[in-house]
Amino acid sequence: MHKILICEDEPELLETLEQLIEIKLTSCEIVKAMNGLDGFIAAQKEKFDLILTDHKMPFMSGAALVIGIRTRETKNKETPMIMLSAHIDEEMRKNLSIQNVQFLEKPLSPDDFIDVIRTYLI
Repeated sequence: MHKILICEDEPELLETLEQLIEIKLTSCEIVKAMNGLDGFIAAQKEKFDLILTDHKMPFMSGAALVIGIRTRETKNKETPMIMLSAHIDEEMRKNLSIQNVQFLEKPLSPDDFIDVIRTYLI
């Protein structure tokens, strides 16, 4: 069973992403975080197969979450990450691509979203 951390501060989108993964990818356990700080804490405690994060969140942004995980000796230092955002500028994209983060722009096509998730869980 694959374990996925989803960090998203919009409750409706968080629920939608969780349901989409559970319906299309039945062998996944989802751990949810409503902000970057809660996501960072979860990533310190458990090993994940994939981390999905929004960019703009309270307490800690998605970019700060990525950097926090990648620059510390954690269980998830090498875990694949996908950042979801409606607004990703080129500088941020360049800086985070160094951290091996894939970007998906909102709004998301459900089929495209699941196809990307599958590539990391094969």
